Amino acid sequence: MEQHSSEHVSTNLLFAILATGIMAFIGILTETMMNVLFPELMTEFHIDTSTVQWLTTGYLLVVSLVTPLSSYLKRKLPLRRIFLIAISLCVVGCVMAAWSLNFPMLLLARILQGAGTGVALPLMFNIILEQSPKSKIGTLMGVGNLVCAVAPALGPTVGGIVGTFMPWRWIFVLLLMFLIASGLLGMKTIREATPNVDAHLNPLHILCLIVAFISFIFALEQGGAAITAISKNLPGAMSQLTRPIALLVVSVVALIVFARWSSRSFSPLVRLGVLRSTTFRWHLLAYVLLQSVTIGFGYMIPNSCQLGYGTTPLLAGVLVLPGALLGAAVAPISGSLLDRYGAMRPISIAMVIALLGTVLMATLVGPTTGVVLISGCYFLYMLGFSMCFANTMTSGLSGIAPQLRADGNALFSTFQQLSGAVGTTVMSVFLGVAQAGSGEAGTSSFAAATLKGAHWGYVALMIVVIAAMLANIRAFVAAHKENRA
Repeated sequence: MEQHSSEHVSTNLLFAILATGIMAFIGILTETMMNVLFPELMTEFHIDTSTVQWLTTGYLLVVSLVTPLSSYLKRKLPLRRIFLIAISLCVVGCVMAAWSLNFPMLLLARILQGAGTGVALPLMFNIILEQSPKSKIGTLMGVGNLVCAVAPALGPTVGGIVGTFMPWRWIFVLLLMFLIASGLLGMKTIREATPNVDAHLNPLHILCLIVAFISFIFALEQGGAAITAISKNLPGAMSQLTRPIALLVVSVVALIVFARWSSRSFSPLVRLGVLRSTTFRWHLLAYVLLQSVTIGFGYMIPNSCQLGYGTTPLLAGVLVLPGALLGAAVAPISGSLLDRYGAMRPISIAMVIALLGTVLMATLVGPTTGVVLISGCYFLYMLGFSMCFANTMTSGLSGIAPQLRADGNALFSTFQQLSGAVGTTVMSVFLGVAQAGSGEAGTSSFAAATLKGAHWGYVALMIVVIAAMLANIRAFVAAHKENRA
């Protein structure tokens, strides 16, 4: 322990983490930022809600498809070349978004940004896991997960500011400057830690993932639309459930086929042997559930405040800012607590704080409470979330062999993105069902229905946090048994 405490983190490593972190941060930031800009984009490009939603859905889909490639890319290519691929995709996507002439061009730009983020996010964690001193891994993983925790929370605030004070294209011009700085810094500081191997890519494995993820995303989208149609008592609404159920079955079958082929492959896309670890599996589940709650709040709070309380986009975005800033402050601290005390105590205490925030949100927030209480409850939730989110991932990866950590990292990053799609879709269903038949937007009945849907959404998020807490407890029980064996 004495030796570990004296281990030094080089300036070069810090700058390499910073370079990849900036790139991943920008990608995830724009994911929730675009949600606030949807009304403006719908007006400019003359499109409806179901069409504009693809700026987020398409982005998440591409990130989910690209992220599983990270384990293969790390084995096959030098880290600096992987970084160059990621930064090139992000820069081209940002330029296209800033100068978009129509909606298809903007959608293509978001797809390129999604591909770049899908490469950048696991690259950052791979650098931390491979090159950090053992006694500093928790702290640096906290810094890395700050990107995942804070960026989606800051998105609505940035979107509200952009929508109020400047044309939406300017945000991509500003972000482009940060990407260029990230590229120059990364090319100078990223170093190799392990040699590459002769890894091979089976196209059938990729095809299975494409089918599985596309089917899953479409099942979510069409399932939400079907539930909303049923709540409106539209003719033939029940028959609309057939398609999302069929798509969900296709997704599950494709994942099963992928898993079977991977288990028999000499060089699989992702080595699923990491899932044999009970500790890893339950921490992975807790991590995914926590991310879905945070993305769910990022969707529900700005939308319900604008449509229910009548706030401006700027105020709706600013409401989540204190919680986001708090997350940025405590994420690295939480990692240092893990380095000092181990995983169980910091995660358990943080989970209780996060649960308290969601319980207060579900029980106290209502039509007569106002938006300040929402901001306070979210602040409390973000305190707990930011202190357990990174540590959950770190604890999960510590329970598997070092040579499999790139694969574990790929699974964490992949399912994190899919959970974002789930969180957004489920919250939109709560609002859509509540608003059905309540009149036009802007009326008092519509506002009341929106707040009712938000309340049930907050109750659902509270239940998900409880499930995440139970999953982490199960992981600690499994880790204790493995240590005694």
